[in-house]
Amino acid sequence: MPSMFTNGIQTHYQIQGSGPALVFVSGLGGAGGYWAPQVELFAKHFTVVTYDQRGAGKSDHPDEPYSIKTLADDLQALIEGLELDRPALIGHSTGGAIGQLLAAREPQLLAGMVLYASWSKSDAHFNWCFRMRRTLLEGTSLEEYVHGSALFLYPPDHIRANAESLSPGLLASVANFPAREIVLRRIDAIMAHDASAQLSMIRIPTLVVCAQDDILTPPYQSRLLAEAISGAELRIVPKGGHSFSETETATFNHIAFDFLARIGFVQTDASVI
Repeated sequence: MPSMFTNGIQTHYQIQGSGPALVFVSGLGGAGGYWAPQVELFAKHFTVVTYDQRGAGKSDHPDEPYSIKTLADDLQALIEGLELDRPALIGHSTGGAIGQLLAAREPQLLAGMVLYASWSKSDAHFNWCFRMRRTLLEGTSLEEYVHGSALFLYPPDHIRANAESLSPGLLASVANFPAREIVLRRIDAIMAHDASAQLSMIRIPTLVVCAQDDILTPPYQSRLLAEAISGAELRIVPKGGHSFSETETATFNHIAFDFLARIGFVQTDASVI
């Protein structure tokens, strides 16, 4: 996995495929590997860029305050360093928050954007969820933290049906887990996020998508985003939880690809997937 010095840190990234550039931006976990269910398919049509964010994966983990603005600065530096020509962005949760700031302040940087299971401003529900996750992280084992966090990511029926296959992966993630202090700093960053004043500045084609049973960023958060972004489309799918790109992969891939095709970012019909 190559790396590049961007905005004061070493950022690890991966590029696959060819065609228009498409950047996938992960959520709180911050690791590019989150997008494994998407990369192979989308790389048949796009130059797919995934990367590990500041404080995640193989990128640097500076022990300092974090903010969504800093994470957006990091991504802008990566896009410019790789000389990507107006890529599209697909951002999950925190990745969507990063996309909001980038699209608002740099109108020529991106060609289009998918905000998936994201939010524009923390509220009581959001803060209560992350207060619980902070408490788990500070007061129990990492094994219990990753299992507890999974309850926010996956719907109950998915956990019931896939617990035996999910649990080993969650336990394996502990081996490469960042220092607790770094994760807490990333949690602080998302709890402080407020892009409500910037959303009206977004002028690129935007799709806002969420699952009806997402308990971490419920559908009302996506509705608020779509209402505030001029011309934004809203799509609420029936099920899949906060990580429905993983739990309902075919549905997510089709929705995202169809949007990119409809805005003219790829000259291929979504039926190919």
